[in-house]
Amino acid sequence: METYLSIEGLAKYLEVSEKTVRKWVLNNEIPYHKIIKIIRFRISEIEGWIDSSGKFDQANDSEAQGGELFEDAEAQELVEETGGEE
Repeated sequence: METYLSIEGLAKYLEVSEKTVRKWVLNNEIPYHKIIKIIRFRISEIEGWIDSSGKFDQANDSEAQGGELFEDAEAQELVEETGGEE
């Protein structure tokens, strides 16, 4: 069975801030899956993303979905105001 991580889990796994992960999702820079309003990341896809030097073409990923990335507007505004920087 495939392992999925939350934004918090992926941030810990990659040793980056949650804000950075949210920025990557917002900019479609990382492979992700949206289950209702919850963002999840497949470990196997993240490993492939890392192996490809962090490049991701979401147009070629038929399972990735757009829409609301954040459950509340405040979280999205925080990323937009800070530019997603750590």
